[in-house]
Amino acid sequence: MRAVAGSGLEGGSTLDVDTSLSEYTRLQEEECRSLLQLLDGMGIASAERTYGPGDAVYREGEYGDALYVLTSGVLKLFRPYSGSKEATLRLLKPWDIFGHLAFAGEARQRAYAEAVTQCRVTKVPKVFVERAIRQEPRVAFKIMTLLELRLVQYEELVKCLLPRETEVRLANLLPILANKFGQSHDGLITIDLRLTHQDLAAMVASTRESVTKVLNEMRNRGVIEVDSGRITLKDAQALARLSGV
Repeated sequence: MRAVAGSGLEGGSTLDVDTSLSEYTRLQEEECRSLLQLLDGMGIASAERTYGPGDAVYREGEYGDALYVLTSGVLKLFRPYSGSKEATLRLLKPWDIFGHLAFAGEARQRAYAEAVTQCRVTKVPKVFVERAIRQEPRVAFKIMTLLELRLVQYEELVKCLLPRETEVRLANLLPILANKFGQSHDGLITIDLRLTHQDLAAMVASTRESVTKVLNEMRNRGVIEVDSGRITLKDAQALARLSGV
C-alpha cells in the first residue's frame, strides 16, 4: 500500500506505507467532513440532493462542473461497452468523492454515476471550489488529500484486473469490498451489499457464467457463503492463497 503525502491534517502528517485500507477509509471520512465544514464556515454554497435506486447523478460526457461528495448510501460509477454491457469502475460508500473536475480547460464526465441504494449527495459547484481555494489554502490541501485517497482505491481495483483468471480476480476483489462495505458478525465479515453475479462480473471484467462457476467452487470449498446476494468471507487465508498474496 502506498503512502499518502501531504494529508492536509494539522501538522502536515502523512500515512505510513503499511497503513491498512480501513485507515484510508477513516482518514477519508475525516477529510471530507472537515472540507465540507470548512467550506460552510467560509460561506461557500453547496447543494444537497437525494437520489433513489437507479437514478443518475450524471452521465458520461456531461460537463464536469462540480465536486461531488456521497454522504449516505451506495453509488456506482460505470461505463458501457459492447452495446448493452457495462463495466463497473467503482462502488462508492459515504464520504467518497467523485466526478471529473478539471481546473484548467473544459472537463467532461468520464463515466456514469448512478445510485445503487437511496443516496444523499453534496454538490459543490466548480466556481465555488475555485473561489474557496483562492481564499483558503487548506481547502486545496484537503482536496489534494482526497484525490490521492481516491487514486489509492483505483490502484487497488486495478490490481484485481491484472491476473487472467477470474478466480484470482475475485479473490482480490472480495476482501476490498469486505473492507469497504463489510459488517462483522461472529468473527466473520459479510459484504453488506446485494451483489448479483453480473455485478461482480462487471467489476472484474469477466462473464457472468465464469463468475457463477468460481463463486460456486469457492462456496463448495467453504471459502465463502452466499445468502440472498450477500457474500460472507469464511476463510480469509484461502482467499489470500487464491489471490497470490
